[in-house]
Amino acid sequence: MKRSGQADARIVTTAAVVLAGAVALWGLITHRLLLYGDATAHLMIARRMLDSATPGLSQWGSVWLPFPHLLMAPWAQVDWLWRTGLAGSLVSLVAFAWAAHSLYCLTRRLAGPGVAAAAGLIFICNPSLVYLASVPMTESVYLMCFLGVVERISAWVEIFAHQPSNPKAAGQGAQNGAAGTGSYRYIWQAGAWALAGSLTRYDGWFILPFCTLAIACAARPTFRRWRGAWAGVWRFCVLAGCGPIFWFAYNAYYFGDWLSFARGPYSARQIYLRALRHGGQRYPGDHNWHLALLYFLKAVELDCGWPVLWLGLAGCAWLAAWLWRNRSTAGENNSLISSAASWIWLLLLLPLFWYPWAMWTGNVPIFVPPYWPHGYYNLRYGIQLLPALALGLGWLLMRVRKSKWLAERRMPAGWSASWARQAIYFALCFWLVLNYGFMLRGRGPLVYAEASYNAPGRLAMEHQLAAVLRQVRPGQRILMYVGTFPGALADDGIALHRVICETNYRLWEHALAAPARYVSWVVLERHTWLAHDLNRGALARGFHPVARLHVPGQHTITIYHRTKG
Repeated sequence: MKRSGQADARIVTTAAVVLAGAVALWGLITHRLLLYGDATAHLMIARRMLDSATPGLSQWGSVWLPFPHLLMAPWAQVDWLWRTGLAGSLVSLVAFAWAAHSLYCLTRRLAGPGVAAAAGLIFICNPSLVYLASVPMTESVYLMCFLGVVERISAWVEIFAHQPSNPKAAGQGAQNGAAGTGSYRYIWQAGAWALAGSLTRYDGWFILPFCTLAIACAARPTFRRWRGAWAGVWRFCVLAGCGPIFWFAYNAYYFGDWLSFARGPYSARQIYLRALRHGGQRYPGDHNWHLALLYFLKAVELDCGWPVLWLGLAGCAWLAAWLWRNRSTAGENNSLISSAASWIWLLLLLPLFWYPWAMWTGNVPIFVPPYWPHGYYNLRYGIQLLPALALGLGWLLMRVRKSKWLAERRMPAGWSASWARQAIYFALCFWLVLNYGFMLRGRGPLVYAEASYNAPGRLAMEHQLAAVLRQVRPGQRILMYVGTFPGALADDGIALHRVICETNYRLWEHALAAPARYVSWVVLERHTWLAHDLNRGALARGFHPVARLHVPGQHTITIYHRTKG
């Protein structure tokens, strides 16, 4: 990319940092960084990687993938950053800025600076994404990885597409041209981003075969290029494939089942099946493609606004049609890099297939307020389609601004085609600004409304539990299931090496059998593995209850203290 392109990318990146940083500062001052229960849980995992009764690799996780927690871990060891949530916000903010940079570079390479600037602004100004980029969640980290791998593949294909296509030159290009100029570093970088993405969210597993196919398709328009394309494919697969392989091995070693993350007791699938066994209702979209797609598109509409959704999809369709119509001359057009590379952006549409499929399997529920059960749950997943919508909408805006269609139409007296184009362009821009502005009304962006809607009961219980646990003296240990209310420990600043929890495995099992030998306090939450497996006889003989906590909509908690002597 030219120097001016890098300068423009830095402007977009800086704007992203300023926006997310301002929201993070607001969240810190108003105590709104940890409204999501998942945000508190992510910080807890990051903290316990080093601060745990059994620190080490075993604390990397079980169902949630470890990469975001690895990034948060150094900051989470600082008590103030851990307790306020800033340890995760710093990671989300940097990831958001990097994602914006990658989207700008990808779009500029494909369609020029005008489309790239429009797409970048639509992306970084989205209120839902800006909030997610200021709190300890994984959405912006995954977007950074996703956009990183797509942008790096695009950069490699751009170079590879200009290699000679005759057999002898193809061999020389694969060995001397591509490798000699260092272009395979783009493939290694794409593989590194894919590896990070596959250790961030399971979406990152879904994209791997499609990214591999995109690299292989760089061999077109002739199979004589296959040698060079294969060199890119195996480099990508060697690095990207390490993520799933590592996670299979990790689960097999620590949990005795290489698919424990998918079918173990803490997996989303088993939680869903337990709810069904106890009379719960099926998730919307479970084995129903139409409902799954409807709920996902509604989540996207609520996260991005319906003008961004439908105009963005229209822009993507327009771009695809334009590329197909001009495929024979794409390499000659300065705004398009090559007939092969110009289609790489289609990878950005993969969330449109992943999430409905995940909902169809019953592993991922999405609840949207307008539809049954009229709740707020996982609405934030709709934000994953924003990069594709931003690119499509940026393309649509630029095509409208430069359209020759109006020049062929009869204009009213005093009007010109140029003036009409500019009027339509600015009207669309104003409409988009209003769309984002309307999202700030009332309870704010839907992802913030989701967090604030679900937080009160959990926060009330965490505050009550923290008030009781302030009686814990230095040196005393606590037996507690931390999967539900980990924020209580952060509120009191209780070091996690003083807590025996479900992630301590054998130590946890020993403490469940003989709690008086290991701990001074027991936090017994109903309907958890602790309540189910705890030796109640040993609890009755060695402990006495000191508090019982009730909050509407939350499990009852009883706190026990060890009897003296």
